[in-house]
Amino acid sequence: MLALLIVFFPWISWRLERFLVGSSRLYLFWAQMLALVPGLPGSFLRRAFYWLVFPKVSWHCEIGFGTFFSQPWSVIGKNVYIGPYCIIGKTVIGDGSLIASRVSIPSGKKQHDRLPNGCLTPAREERFEVVCLGKNVWIGEGAVVMADLGDHVTVGAGTVVTKKVPSDCLVVGNPMKIIKKGKGNFLDL
Repeated sequence: MLALLIVFFPWISWRLERFLVGSSRLYLFWAQMLALVPGLPGSFLRRAFYWLVFPKVSWHCEIGFGTFFSQPWSVIGKNVYIGPYCIIGKTVIGDGSLIASRVSIPSGKKQHDRLPNGCLTPAREERFEVVCLGKNVWIGEGAVVMADLGDHVTVGAGTVVTKKVPSDCLVVGNPMKIIKKGKGNFLDL
């Protein structure tokens, strides 16, 4: 309750900005500020802030130091662990999923356009996609996930996921390859 009370001002300032100006700059400011609060207090503050902002956040989750959500929309299931220094866009994270440190989950893979003159356009919210992670997904250190993952998927460290992965698979590499299918313990890589 104390954490909710502390993050009430950051939340209400973002809501007012969004209502009055239609912008979410304050959301990103507060998300990044709260990402830098260390230890147990930081964990409670991040969870409370996202609980106010997102459609659904379980109180039984851990959001590590330095981790922030770049967009003001995600769903975090029960018993989810998100390690330090992750950057996550619009994402649904299924119950029991574990995300190692330095993982990036942008809002899909089509956020920018290239103009006829070769210049890139800034990211546009209408191009963002929601990346869905199934239940009991494990994502290794430094992976980049830009597509949906089924239940019980293991993503090896440093893997770049650009295509949807079915349930019960182990994927590794860049480009990503499915190296095991079926139920089993894939954490011994």
